[in-house]
Amino acid sequence: MNGKRVFIGMPAGRELVDVAETFRRTHASLQVRWVKPENLHLTLVPPWECRDIEALCHALEDAAPAPAPVEVLFDKVSFGPDQRRPRLIWATGAPPPALSELSWRLQALPGIQEERRRPFLLHLTIARFNSHDLRAMGSKKLREPVQWAGLFDSICLYESVMKPEGAEYIELCRVPHRVSGK
Repeated sequence: MNGKRVFIGMPAGRELVDVAETFRRTHASLQVRWVKPENLHLTLVPPWECRDIEALCHALEDAAPAPAPVEVLFDKVSFGPDQRRPRLIWATGAPPPALSELSWRLQALPGIQEERRRPFLLHLTIARFNSHDLRAMGSKKLREPVQWAGLFDSICLYESVMKPEGAEYIELCRVPHRVSGK
């Protein structure tokens, strides 16, 4: 049985979807593949191959039962992740300690290889491109200060399905946030 390419993330709320859409409209001339609004998310655990989705969903619920909502602030939109060979447009900011801790805890779930673990980087990918696209854009520089605030209130296990037009993310399970006083 083949595994699925999965990752753990937190879906972006309406306020971040809206500001990303505004950015997209004001930068419509860029030759990039914009991330669909429903695919905007924070990555807590980067992709890996998983064969037992049901067991992983149960482990995710045990590791992060009813997570508290976390507010984040993105302060810059730029090319990334490597400035010498960029392939993304993303919003970045200082990670809240709670998200860094949650990411480390989730990266220790069964089935995630230790060599795949890495420190949490607060980023919201809003577009992708390849080196040909960057040449067509004239090797533009992109570094715009922003003040994008957003609330992340649930954790999802996603399957990442690669398609010619870009990755499609399918939600496999979700751990919703806890409601105050319950």
